[in-house]
Amino acid sequence: MAQRSYLLLPINADEGFPQAFRLNFLDNAYRVSLYVNALEGDQLWPNDYIFRLPEADAFMVMTVVREDPSGSTFLFRRKLVLDFEYEAAELAFVFRKMNVAKRNLNGIGAFGSEVIGGIAAR
Repeated sequence: MAQRSYLLLPINADEGFPQAFRLNFLDNAYRVSLYVNALEGDQLWPNDYIFRLPEADAFMVMTVVREDPSGSTFLFRRKLVLDFEYEAAELAFVFRKMNVAKRNLNGIGAFGSEVIGGIAAR
């Protein structure tokens, strides 16, 4: 299989999660949404906790929708793991780092979150 050239997704982890952005790629418009699911249960994380996703009780989910004048087409929704290449229609995605500060769950600010993901053509 040929090596893909990934372009950096415009994720701004300081904007917090959930977050969504529009992306023009391959002459199409896409809406990318990201959220973190973290189950607290009996465990309470300190405010300065950094989730190194995926963890046993926490993970990130990405949804991708292609937008065009005739409507929206759902392409993808998955729990994400590091360094796995996901394929969805004409797109490929990979995530290299998913570190999310607890304070960036439904909150905005520079708390040490960093999410690095890429997009490529299939």
